[in-house]
Amino acid sequence: MVLLDVRSRQEYQEGHLNGAINIPLYDINKDVSNILEDKNEKIVVYCQSGGRSIKAKQKLQELGYTNVTDIAGGLDALNN
Repeated sequence: MVLLDVRSRQEYQEGHLNGAINIPLYDINKDVSNILEDKNEKIVVYCQSGGRSIKAKQKLQELGYTNVTDIAGGLDALNN
């Protein structure tokens, strides 16, 4: 399973979930296929509040990734 943080690089550097990799939402289209080669691997996407992760999930599915989910509410939901 891949834990994918789609927040900015600065947000990621300030703190992230253990084991997460960072591909900011604005870099998904150009970077994801070089980093995540298996389009059937389980990918769990998250951001701060859930908005960017929903967009990232949609982009990943459009790019052919088949097993993508997001953490509803993002890190904010996990911290409450």
